[in-house]
Amino acid sequence: MEKTMELHVVKYDKECKKTVEESTICEYPLNVFVNGEHLTVLLCTPEKLKELTIGFLVFKGIIKSLDEIKSLEIDEKSGASRVILKNRQFNKELYSKQVLPTTFNENEKSKFFSYIIDSMKISLINNDNVYIHVDKIYGLMMDNLGYSKTFKLTGGAHCAALCDEDKVISICEDVARHNAVDKLIGEAFIKNICLKDKIIFVSSRVSFEMVYKIARLGVPIIISKSAPTNLSIEFAKALNVTLIGFVRGERMNVYTNPQRII
Repeated sequence: MEKTMELHVVKYDKECKKTVEESTICEYPLNVFVNGEHLTVLLCTPEKLKELTIGFLVFKGIIKSLDEIKSLEIDEKSGASRVILKNRQFNKELYSKQVLPTTFNENEKSKFFSYIIDSMKISLINNDNVYIHVDKIYGLMMDNLGYSKTFKLTGGAHCAALCDEDKVISICEDVARHNAVDKLIGEAFIKNICLKDKIIFVSSRVSFEMVYKIARLGVPIIISKSAPTNLSIEFAKALNVTLIGFVRGERMNVYTNPQRII
């Protein structure tokens, strides 16, 4: 399937207008079925759909390893990803509940983080043997952002890159930032890549949910071109994750745990 399509648009430059052909990114609905039950619809860029499905199932806690999947079939024509688990007792209601409380005040934040860490069995990141040099951060971010021809054509793609201390290992892109990360995680699981000594670069802003998603897999460093939210910063600090944002050229902000930066 194509990731982009050509459309005719009316382009204005001040008061002058002309009709031109422009590229736009494709958004594709992927219906995920687990053991015959419809779980969700992922609106995504139509590539690496197997990786996206696996990454989503990992994030939701439905699987912890590929061994738990009996079969996975992608039907591109009907927009379906059909997963059969070896565990036939899967109950989709357990994975459709909202984990996070709708409101909490400043005094409740520490309890809130403790609740999330305990209830979702997230281990604190205790790997302080992973380091990255400042120059490598700038260079790897350029590699990540320079990868996406789709972004250059449409301006509508997010990139996520899995790196070690020296090089890019894998890059995924998608119209949705969370899907890009899920594809990256799914690809790492398929290739049996350990994540606990790796670094994830993203082109998008970093939300609480993104830190939660990445940190529960043991990744110690998250680096973004864009902004983190206040909750993502506080949660990264609570989890001992190094969080870096606004990497632009040779500038950046280190928000938490700078001990991993050389």
